[in-house]
Amino acid sequence: MKTIKFIGYLFHRYYSKGPRANIPYFSAICSMTLLGFMHLMQILILLNSISDITTDKLAKRLIVFLTMLPIYFVMTILFKKSDLAPLKEKYDRDWDKVFKGNVWLVFYVIASFTLIIILALWKKQLHNPS
Repeated sequence: MKTIKFIGYLFHRYYSKGPRANIPYFSAICSMTLLGFMHLMQILILLNSISDITTDKLAKRLIVFLTMLPIYFVMTILFKKSDLAPLKEKYDRDWDKVFKGNVWLVFYVIASFTLIIILALWKKQLHNPS
């Protein structure tokens, strides 16, 4: 729980600047939802539970949306807007921990994207051997 809140704080801190500065909490929750969705897809690929349900783009997008919606709601429960004030107070002056957290978060996101691509290619190779 502490890790999820720290990740939420890091995303919120990142989105507090730039073009999304007016909606940093929503952007942080969406980023965490995307990470959760990627992990779910990794698990489903490993369990060989993903199949091409339909070739219709609209239906695929609807399935992704309906899958991500519960993850979004879970993230809003785990990381509330009211959690931000104590986290800011705790970490705003601890630059070393925030910097290390950002570095590890970037590494983690890149590793997650890489893993899902490798798993997708692996699954494709299993089902379509040349």
